[in-house]
Amino acid sequence: MASVSSTHPPFFWCLKKFTARLIPRFALGLILFALTAHPAMADMEPPETPAWTGIWGSSAHDLFVVGEYGAIGHYDGKKWGLMDSGTRLWLSAVTGTSPDSVFAAGYNGLILHYDGRRWMKMETGVSNDLNGIWAGSPTNVYAVGDRGTILHFDGVRWAPVPSGTVNLLFSIWGSSPSNIYAVGGRSTVLHYNGKTWKSVGMPRTGHFVGIWGNSADDIFLVGDEGIILHFDGKAWFPMASGVSDVLRTVWGSSDRNVFAGGENGLVLHYDGRDWKKRSPEAAEPLRGIWGNATSNVYIVGDSGLILHYDGQNWKNLLQEDGKTLMRTP
Repeated sequence: MASVSSTHPPFFWCLKKFTARLIPRFALGLILFALTAHPAMADMEPPETPAWTGIWGSSAHDLFVVGEYGAIGHYDGKKWGLMDSGTRLWLSAVTGTSPDSVFAAGYNGLILHYDGRRWMKMETGVSNDLNGIWAGSPTNVYAVGDRGTILHFDGVRWAPVPSGTVNLLFSIWGSSPSNIYAVGGRSTVLHYNGKTWKSVGMPRTGHFVGIWGNSADDIFLVGDEGIILHFDGKAWFPMASGVSDVLRTVWGSSDRNVFAGGENGLVLHYDGRDWKKRSPEAAEPLRGIWGNATSNVYIVGDSGLILHYDGQNWKNLLQEDGKTLMRTP
């Protein structure tokens, strides 16, 4: 593994990832070409407060957040601080299995690994942007991304896996090595049974952005236009969210404590019966959720936003001790 340093325009993620409706492919290509061809955009300085796009923790005292311009933040149980990622590429997602086995995925096929001491680049052999990553163990890690990209890490090397689709994949989650789901645009849901990936028919159409499960027979999927779908072990069925906003992320601690986050600071909570708004006083888009208990939930989003929920109230950490996470040029 080797260190990496590069720059990637932040506009990709705003335009191509997580929009309420996908722009037609041809028009989108023209926009992206224009943005990447403009040298001034590639040379833009990082903002003081980066957009955080993903969060994962091994415990309440070991949290990682990733975001634009290669920003990685860490919480040790007492304070937040920035880590040296070695890159300025946009990081989209983070996962892990222990404090010394953490993976971050991002643009241009970038995957970083943290061994408890430093972040290092891993060779993936692909250049497609990666949007989601899931680790079942240190020797069984999957990443998904643009053009139906699925990569698998066996503990030694990353290798591409046939997905059977060219649609953009946003997120991935599994309950075991033989029960893994990947979701994406154009109603794409793929299931891995331990041997092959196969497409799964869904009860409604849309762009599916986030997925999380409490078990193999209790899985939640969220997407645009307030989409929430639930799998009970036998079939997928739609749930009433009561909103039409884009939902980007979902996580829970049990079948009666599930959170979904999305546009304009929107947070929904599921108590085992209904979804209800439990939004903080924030207007930024929310992009990642992680927690380890009903009273210890974190949500991250744009403008350096990091929120904590103690079971009753939301606290904006950016206004408190989160200032150490501000990105300086």
